[in-house]
Amino acid sequence: MIFTAPAIGNDIAVFYSRPLKFMRNQGNQDQETANTNQAVSENTTTLARRLTKIGYPALFKEAGHEHALDESWKSASQQDFERLVADTKAPSLARFAGSQILLSRDMTFLSRTDLNALSDVYIQALLGNYTKSMSDWGFVHGNDDMGVVGSVFLVFGDRSIRQLVSLLDNATVVDYERPSPDVSGLDRTRLQRIRVKDFAALYLSRIKNLPMEFKIPFAERDQEIVKLKNRLSPE
Repeated sequence: MIFTAPAIGNDIAVFYSRPLKFMRNQGNQDQETANTNQAVSENTTTLARRLTKIGYPALFKEAGHEHALDESWKSASQQDFERLVADTKAPSLARFAGSQILLSRDMTFLSRTDLNALSDVYIQALLGNYTKSMSDWGFVHGNDDMGVVGSVFLVFGDRSIRQLVSLLDNATVVDYERPSPDVSGLDRTRLQRIRVKDFAALYLSRIKNLPMEFKIPFAERDQEIVKLKNRLSPE
């Protein structure tokens, strides 16, 4: 009987060639992933620069803003917008503008983003007056009006409490102009001079459903803010 020796050498070569082939494939995949990540990063960076240059008023308020908004939306994918909003290293102005565009197109993005981080962006937008008009943040139609932009704090809810409470000591008077035509002067209960702490108190009172009265004199208004603060932390 004749025995045929198995081709051990060939089998070993085949066996050891498999991980090498896998490693080569894995290396290709890693490179492809790196290239994809770089492209995504470049897309969001380009979008951030575009939105920062355009600014909020040109997108939402100035003449022809509808066209600017449409062109900005077409300039990148929705995924790019959502990645930009989620990018903590991106400029807060760009993230704010991106989130406002998304809100105008697909509000469901809020379910896919970190609302704690986005709340911080809106705090910076409030303090920096990114909309270029503080009336966007509230007190236009009444002393309980959160404004077209400030209303988003209702979405953030308790996630924004800590930051807003910290603003209750910020007595900076903002440059506040009511939209034309302004008839607020006919109502003596309407606020004419408004501070950062007043916006914070407004949002907190609405989020926690703790109604408060905004008095005209600062001293009386501050007494109401102290009461609100105590109700927020009764201990």
